[in-house]
Amino acid sequence: MTTSNQKSSVNESPEGGKRSAGTKLFLGMLAAVGCLYSVILGYHVMNPVETVVDDSALLEQCRQLCLKYGLVTTGHVRNDAEAYLVAAGKVKLSQGIMELLSDPKFTPIASEEHALIHMSAPEFSLKDDHGDLKSLSTLGKNRPVVVVFYLGYGCSHCVAQLIGIEQDLHYFRELDVDVVAISSDSPEYTTERFAEYGRFTYSVLSDPDNAVASSWGVFKPADGDKDEIRMHGTFVVDRKGEVIWAETGAEPFLDNRTLLSVLARSQGLLPGVSQAESGEPSRDIR
Repeated sequence: MTTSNQKSSVNESPEGGKRSAGTKLFLGMLAAVGCLYSVILGYHVMNPVETVVDDSALLEQCRQLCLKYGLVTTGHVRNDAEAYLVAAGKVKLSQGIMELLSDPKFTPIASEEHALIHMSAPEFSLKDDHGDLKSLSTLGKNRPVVVVFYLGYGCSHCVAQLIGIEQDLHYFRELDVDVVAISSDSPEYTTERFAEYGRFTYSVLSDPDNAVASSWGVFKPADGDKDEIRMHGTFVVDRKGEVIWAETGAEPFLDNRTLLSVLARSQGLLPGVSQAESGEPSRDIR
């Protein structure tokens, strides 16, 4: 009997030892997974889904621009955007509108050879930060429109262009021009950023699936081994709904004086430009 119990104890002891080690290993792995999950959960609480930029190409693009201008990101989007405007040499306009337009020393930047030039501007109907639908045909009804595509409010140099336009918006209003900015940010995210940094007094619209950006040629989805392409885009649409000027690229367009000149010429308001040249009846600036 004693021999049998001794054999049983000997046989169970190794198994018991193995069971204990396996349990400890399992519990250790479970604890590690729990810690990892806690870290991930904490990260997403601090960085909601819509604010996380999961785009290495875009992040690299932003990093390169910071390096180009010797900027250091502080995390405060508006301050960083304003610093970018200064570093990139955005000119502050202070003269009267006619003085700006009649300066013979100023030469506006020519439009790039974009596929939409002299074409009807692609229509869109998108939600603003209030959830209201805004369409190009409504915004540009009997007036020219400047259409700006930016990469999102998480990118300071993207927001810089919006701030620059806001600073000069009274000039655009004097030319009876509407302005609209479009990104893939959700209306809710835009509302949050407006609450934190201040809103703009022109329409800022949401193009969540980049369908409108694609139709305007500033977005191409990833295709096979080709990466997704997203660009800044600035377009001038005349009163007839035709695209007459365009600029796209890796950096935002900050030369509002060029835009004003193009807009004035298209309406017969540029000094020395005849009605025939502009294609529009001449009129006085309000």
